[in-house]
Amino acid sequence: MKAGSNREFMKIGFLGIAVVIMSLILLAVFPAKAPVLPDGFFTPIIAFEFIQTPDEVYQLFGHENSAERDVMVHAMDLGNRLDFIYMVLYSGFLAAFCMKVFRQTQKNLYIIGAVIAAVVLLGDFLENIQLLGITAHLNTGDFLNELERLRYFTWLKWGGLCLVFVVLAPHFFRGRVFSKIIAGWAVLTITAGIIAFVNRSLINEIFSLFVAVMFVLMIIYCFVYKREANMNP
Repeated sequence: MKAGSNREFMKIGFLGIAVVIMSLILLAVFPAKAPVLPDGFFTPIIAFEFIQTPDEVYQLFGHENSAERDVMVHAMDLGNRLDFIYMVLYSGFLAAFCMKVFRQTQKNLYIIGAVIAAVVLLGDFLENIQLLGITAHLNTGDFLNELERLRYFTWLKWGGLCLVFVVLAPHFFRGRVFSKIIAGWAVLTITAGIIAFVNRSLINEIFSLFVAVMFVLMIIYCFVYKREANMNP
């Protein structure tokens, strides 16, 4: 075995670093506060993704023809346009991670994980189209179709992320202590996602934070993982 060849996930880790950098850019771009957030939410973009009614939309963005609304719409639109780059990065990271595990194990389950990552990308793309459509028609109120579709595409993305973690959980459970911690965190994240799906509330914010931490743990894993020469996949 060539020197350094046991650091099999390191290249994927650099893609993960790009995900982190883009996350920080989006954090700076998206609005940090909103006029009125739905109960249980404290992050405007998360509230927007899980928004349910026209009244909640109007409360989120503020009064018509106000400077406050203009600032909110500009920040949301800019963030959602940059998110088209972000979605490619994070879904690519997940797909590459799954394919690396597949090459280690030759188990088709992990190919399925890569396919789900592509579905997540599609869901996020369609979600953003709805979000941009809502802000484009905010003053006319003609966004009911976008609002109705938003729930499906939002959960196609977030639910798909949970499914990728389900697929990867057996891989992490077989690893050492840090790997098992990631597996346990995956279980917590999936559980939070299920609760958030059936009961929109503060748990949606917690779920989104759990997903973010899951990505961080997986990126760290890419750099600390070292496969022993005599170790079976």
